[in-house]
Amino acid sequence: KATVSVLYWSPRQMQTPPSSSCSSDLSSESDTPKKLSSLILPTLKVNACQPPPVWEKVEAASGGEGPGPRTKFSSVVYEGKMLVFGGGYVVTFHSDLYEYTFETRQWRCVQADASILPNGPCKRRSHKAVLWKKEMVVFGGRTQYGRKNDVHLLNLETYGWTKRVAREGAAAPVERAAHTACLWGDEMVVFGGDKADESQMFLSDLWCYHCERDEWREVEGKGAVPSGRLGHSCGVRDDTMYLFGGFNGHALNDMYACHLPTGNWRRIMYDCTVRPASFIAMVEEKDPAHLLQAATTSSKTPCPPSASTTSTSLQPAATLHKNGTKALLLWGGAYTDIYAFSDTLYRFNCETEEFEIIKTGGEKPCKRLGHTMVLENESKLLLFGGSDRSYFNDIFNIDLKRPSLKEHLRHWILSLGVPYKPAVWYKHDPYASPPNGAAKKKAPPFLFKFLS
Repeated sequence: KATVSVLYWSPRQMQTPPSSSCSSDLSSESDTPKKLSSLILPTLKVNACQPPPVWEKVEAASGGEGPGPRTKFSSVVYEGKMLVFGGGYVVTFHSDLYEYTFETRQWRCVQADASILPNGPCKRRSHKAVLWKKEMVVFGGRTQYGRKNDVHLLNLETYGWTKRVAREGAAAPVERAAHTACLWGDEMVVFGGDKADESQMFLSDLWCYHCERDEWREVEGKGAVPSGRLGHSCGVRDDTMYLFGGFNGHALNDMYACHLPTGNWRRIMYDCTVRPASFIAMVEEKDPAHLLQAATTSSKTPCPPSASTTSTSLQPAATLHKNGTKALLLWGGAYTDIYAFSDTLYRFNCETEEFEIIKTGGEKPCKRLGHTMVLENESKLLLFGGSDRSYFNDIFNIDLKRPSLKEHLRHWILSLGVPYKPAVWYKHDPYASPPNGAAKKKAPPFLFKFLS
């Protein structure tokens, strides 16, 4: 019974021993599994008891040609590969294109200089790219000649570029860099960034580019519109775009949500302590069930209400585009000044609209900004490049998958200093042989069920 009490004894009560009533609760062997599981499951929510996910530095396979150190480039994932385009190193600009295959860990240089190719984009950094169907859509950025507002599409089957030329008199956003871009249905949503005009350097406008029709439209902001900024990050869940942080003279840590069909903005107040950060990487974490579905857009299912929203006017009658995002993962960025960096991994739950800090172990990447993160699969996060005072072209990954119940309980027992060895635990294993001359004791069936 003493061993059993370790299993259901909550870590928050470890300073005082469990009461005698706990032992009496387990006196009936017939209903013990039910009672034990009801006591164990709540403690699984305590992150301190779970083995932390571990960072690992990835060594690329030999024989490939990888990109040099760089920052403020773009990355998208397509059919098991990460495509890296552009970026900068010190005062230089790039327009090269590389692909990294997850399974083989192999780099390949696809285009050494896209700017010399027909309709290829010029060398740039601080641009943004999104994946739309079988094409990578690149918008804006900073070049050696100034900021841009051009749109280029790369066919990921043929690696041919298409330049979209705005029609005369058609609406289009001003030139910009260090903005955000994310995909919503068939539209690329762009917010903020900076422009050359020093009198109004930070932008706060919201634009949607229809990738099929080659049309821009400006979305009029309503409600609590964020201030102008650059170096922020964003992600989309269904019809809601979330925006975090950035820089507008100082680093920011505010969080906003925008209902894209109406342009309604609201600020999200959260409890977790999150450092202000600019050029922090964000990636959308998808629901595994959604990844199995072939059709992910044009769904007309009802939109679930937000836990922190009280205004019914912000809730649409139906979801226009359902993308399966359940959370947003954030890491890195700069705060306070340009040489103060963060290495904390955050998860923003899109259902509860709260942050949590994910404690990690292993060989952590050094602090940086201007890197990118992508999901290699539903739980493995991959980080590439960036800069602090130096420039990087290293790769790290971390698997955020939650441990199984068996793995969790074993880690919990070991963390409490309880030995988990056959010589000590043989009496709880109905299949184990006792030591020489020892009488074999009957193992509690529920204990073996949970730990074997």
